[in-house]
Amino acid sequence: ICSLAVVVVPILDFLSGKKILSREVIGALFAVVGVGFLELDGLSAGVGVGAESGPLLSTGDLFTLVQPLAFGMGFWRVEHYMRKYPSSANQLTAAQLSAIALSSIACFLYTSGFDGLPDLSQWSQWLHDPTIIGAVCWTGLITTGLTVYMETLALKTLSAAETTMLFSTEPIFGGICASAVLGETFGVGGLVGAALVLSGCLYSNMGITQNKDGDDCKKD
Repeated sequence: ICSLAVVVVPILDFLSGKKILSREVIGALFAVVGVGFLELDGLSAGVGVGAESGPLLSTGDLFTLVQPLAFGMGFWRVEHYMRKYPSSANQLTAAQLSAIALSSIACFLYTSGFDGLPDLSQWSQWLHDPTIIGAVCWTGLITTGLTVYMETLALKTLSAAETTMLFSTEPIFGGICASAVLGETFGVGGLVGAALVLSGCLYSNMGITQNKDGDDCKKD
């Protein structure tokens, strides 16, 4: 669902008066439909014989709808500041990670309060568990810190619309990892969705190299 940021950024570009290319709009539509197929395929895979009937979208799914707005706005603003301060990737990354840390702490305190804080014995147990240490390092350093830094660097040369289009491939790689690690399988809907997302990415990025080469020639 968070991949729907691919729609949010073009809307923000349009509202700010920026020209939107037709290939970006068509590519975004392909990606949205593809993500829909992937989501529905995941929902149908989770429904087995004897499963209780319920709403297709859970409360968690509805909360997740906030993500594309936040991600889209984030990419959109980072693009602006990376174009304005192209050598400030480290500072922008630090600012984003600080905001993530502070908001995570605030969310924890709001939902669990100070009573939910671990005691010293729990800290000691966690610090001596290599599985927990490995998971924390991977999540904090690789999938958060390094990812935010690479995204910030990418927005130095790519537009926010192009970045979110590539971001829409996340469910595909998530499905591949789930298949390799957990043994989950793609249904027909998942395969169709993956094909649509990849098609949207390819189509939306057609002509980017030629356009950039043309711009360089004009500068020369």
